[in-house]
Order: sequence, then structure tokens, then C-alpha cells
Amino acid sequence: MAKIFVLLQGDLQRMKKYNILAAGFIVALLWVATMHFLDTALVDALFVTLLFVDLVSMPAIMVAVSLFYEKQEGALQAMLVSPIRHSDYVWSKILANGFSALLTVAILYAYAHFVRGFQANLVLLVATALLASGFHTLVGLLLTYGARDFTGMLMRYMVYAFVFMIPVLIDHTGLVDNYWFTLVLSACPPRAVLVLLDSSVGELNWGQTWYGLIYLVVVGTVLFRMAVHRFGTFAEKEMGV
Repeated sequence: MAKIFVLLQGDLQRMKKYNILAAGFIVALLWVATMHFLDTALVDALFVTLLFVDLVSMPAIMVAVSLFYEKQEGALQAMLVSPIRHSDYVWSKILANGFSALLTVAILYAYAHFVRGFQANLVLLVATALLASGFHTLVGLLLTYGARDFTGMLMRYMVYAFVFMIPVLIDHTGLVDNYWFTLVLSACPPRAVLVLLDSSVGELNWGQTWYGLIYLVVVGTVLFRMAVHRFGTFAEKEMGV
């Protein structure tokens, strides 16, 4: 556990050094600006939509940026000869992005609550942010493992977004009202995130809430094992070992 926190401290320092945290902060302010110029009646729906897009996209992109910076500064090479377990390394990425996700939630909720009178289930909202951020950090790691460079990773993520995220958003907005379409989307990771966010800001639906929690935990555990297993191969390939 102590090694994880040492790695986490290093990750947060690199995120600050390379302006990754600053980028997340600026994006959060852009979300606030978007809410500010819309009618109060739309804040509830917009809060969920903006936070959904942030939690599904930013962790994956931020962890890819971090990995490629670490490659440039030789941190990956140090990992291969250090006594740190690969699982500790992956956990540090999850926790670092979780910290960034909580900052985003705090900024958005502070504006929505104190300026617009918005209410939410904070316990479920925080839990959703951490689970969604952790899940998509793992998605970002796996997408990065198979990419030659950051551009390649972005192209892979765009495919993920078009296949999984955008259809879920379309269904959520009601543009497509079809039972089978919604049922198929239940297999998509972003769908689990969105139903948890809906339960956080609206009437608590226990069935949907348990579905979202179980999906993210179970599938996330599978992704975690894959990310740990493939990290060594990725690091060796990137360092030319």
C-alpha cells in the first residue's frame, strides 16, 4: 500500500508538471460556463450530460498523456527494474485520475448547487465519479498499450466513443425511442455510468443503480487484470527491450 501512495505522489507531480491537472481544471470551467449561459430548468439534464462526457473521456485521454510523457522521461524503463508491482502502478493511475475526477465534480456541483440551487445525492455522485474514472482509466491504458503514439490512441478512443458513448447519449436524449436499442446499450460501459448519474441527481432507482455498480465493478475488475497483465509487455516494447 505504501508503494502505491509513493507512485500516486509521483503521478500527481507529473500531472501538475505537464499541466494535465490544469487541463482538467480548464475543461471543468468550460462546463461551468456552458451551464451558466443556459436556463436554470436545463441545469439538471446538462449537469448529467457534461459530467458523463467528462468521466467517460477525460480519464482515458489523461492516462494516455501521462504514459507517453513517462516514456519520454524514462519512467517506464525504471519500472522494469524496480521492485514495484505492475498492479501498484495501475492502481496509482486509477487513484490519480480519481483525484482529478473529484476536482471536476466539486467544481461543477459547487456552481450548480450554490448558484442554481441544484441538488444531488453526493454519496452516490462521488462513488459514480470514482468508479467511472477508474473504469475509463483502465480503458485508456488498454487503448494506449496497442497504439504506436498518442495520435493512434486518440483514434482508438474515437472508435470507442462512436461505438459506445455516442449511442448512449442519443438514447438518453430520447432521439431514439426503441426498447431493443436501449436493451443492447445495457452492454455498453457508458450506459452504466449514465444510469448512476441519473440516480444521483434524480429519483433513486435501485434496480438501475445496482446494475451500474455491479457492471462497473465486475467488468472493471476484468479490465484491471488485463491492464496489469499487459503492462510489462507494453513497457518492454516502448523501451525496446
